[in-house]
Amino acid sequence: MPGIFKINPPVALENSAAMAIHDEFLYFIEIDENNEVTRKITIPLADGCIVNGQIKNFALLESAFVALRRETGKIHEPVSIGIPEGEVIIRFPTLPDMSLEDVRGTLDLNFTEFFPYPRNEAVFDTVKIKTPNDDRREDITVLAAAARSQTVDHILSAAHNAGIPPGPVEPVNFAMIRAIPEAYEGLCVLADRHNIVAVWEGNGIFFRTGNNENNIQDILNTIQYIETQYRSVRVSKIILAKLDFQISTGSDDSGSDMESDAESDSGLKVINVDDEYYSARGLALRNDPAFLPLDMRPAEFIELEKRRYSFNPNRLILWGLIVIFLMLSIGTISFTFACIRDMEDKINIIRESVADLTPQRTAIVQENAELERQNAKTENLLKFLQGDIPVLEIMKEFEENAGNGVKFETADFTRNLLGGFAVTIDGKAEDERAVVIMTEGLKAGGKFSGVMLPVSQRDQTGRIVFKLVLNIGEIENETETQD
Repeated sequence: MPGIFKINPPVALENSAAMAIHDEFLYFIEIDENNEVTRKITIPLADGCIVNGQIKNFALLESAFVALRRETGKIHEPVSIGIPEGEVIIRFPTLPDMSLEDVRGTLDLNFTEFFPYPRNEAVFDTVKIKTPNDDRREDITVLAAAARSQTVDHILSAAHNAGIPPGPVEPVNFAMIRAIPEAYEGLCVLADRHNIVAVWEGNGIFFRTGNNENNIQDILNTIQYIETQYRSVRVSKIILAKLDFQISTGSDDSGSDMESDAESDSGLKVINVDDEYYSARGLALRNDPAFLPLDMRPAEFIELEKRRYSFNPNRLILWGLIVIFLMLSIGTISFTFACIRDMEDKINIIRESVADLTPQRTAIVQENAELERQNAKTENLLKFLQGDIPVLEIMKEFEENAGNGVKFETADFTRNLLGGFAVTIDGKAEDERAVVIMTEGLKAGGKFSGVMLPVSQRDQTGRIVFKLVLNIGEIENETETQD
C-alpha cells in the first residue's frame, strides 16, 4: 500500500481554495490547476477567539469568516477548512491488513478504546499510512483523527452563515505536510509554533503539540523518541515552519544558530520554511488523487455535499421531466386561455348579432301576421269566387238597373233553406224614386226569383239609405242549364 503522500511535490488537478485557522490569523489561499497561487488573504482573529489551538468563541470566528467573505467576494466552490490542532486527537492504531472501509467500521465499533469521548459525540476519519517498520510486519498502521461533532458543526455553520461553502475539514497539522516538499524523503521532524510532527516519506507517523517558539527541547526530545521507536532509521533533517530562534550545544559559549549546531554535531540538516501559508496551501492541495486526505465532516453532511456538487443522471432526467411538464403545463394553460378568449369573442359577436336580429324578427313576425290576414282574405275571396253563386251575372244586372245617384256599398250572399241564394244589398241613393226605379228594373229583368221591396230611411245628410233583398235561385238554375 503506497503512502498517502508523493515523493515529488504534488500538483493540484483543478482550482481549489482553503483556509487554515491558527491562533492569531485566518489564512486563505487559492491555487490554480498548475499549483500556482492566485490569491492570498490574511484575516486577523480577535483576542480570545483561538487560545492554544482551541476555539473559544465561535461568534468571533464567524466574524472572521464574514470579513474573509467580504475580501473574496462570491465563492462558488467548496473551501477546505483547517481545524486547529488543539481541537483534534490523533491516534495510530495497528490493525490486521484490511480495506479502509473495514478499518473505519472497526474503529467505529471500538471508538472509545482510542478516543476519550463517546462515539455519538464525535466525528472521525482515518487513512492508511506508511511507517519505517512496514517491511517487517504483516499488519497495517492507520492514522485516525477525531474531534467533537459539536465543534465541527459550529465551524460548518459559521462558514455557511458567512456565505462560504464549506468543504472538507482537516487538522491543520495533518494537512501542512503536503505543502513542504522536503518532507517527502526519509525520516524528518517538522515543527511550527504549536506542532511537532515526525514524517516518514510524506506520512505523518507522530504528532504532538506544544509551545515551540522559544524552546527547542521538545523538538530534540521528539527526535530521540522517534529514533528509539524506529531503530532502523535516523532523522535526517529538521524542518522549521515560521520559527526563528538559536540553540546552544553547551560546548561553545558564544552560541550559534540551530542550523550550524545540528549540522556540525549530529549531521542533521535544518530547513526553514518562511511561507506563512504553508498549512493553507497543504489544505488546498487535497484535490490531487494521489492523496488519501482526511475529512472530519459528519457523514450526512458529506453525502449532502456530494449530491449537491456531483453529476447525477437520474436527477438530470428528473429535472428534465419537471421542466418538460412545466412547459407543457404552461403551454396548455396558455392555449386554454387563448381558446377561452376566442370563444368569448365569438359569443359576444353572436350576442350582438342576436341583438340586431331581435327587432328584425319582431318585424318579420308582424309582417307574417299581416300576410296571414291578407291570405285569409284572399282565400275567402277565392272561395267566394269559386262558389256556386253567379256573382258576375248579379253584378252586371245591378249595373244595368242602377240609375244615377244610386251607390252600392255592401253585398251579402247567403244560402236559404231551399238551396237558393239571397243577396242583401246595402246602398245609398239621392232620392227614393231612384231606388223604386232600380227595384222595378230588377224585377222586370227576370234574373231574380224574388225582389223584396227595399227598406229605406234618410241619413243625416238627407240621402236615402236602403237595404234590398234579392232571391237568385232561378238565376242559378238558368246558369246551370246554359252550361
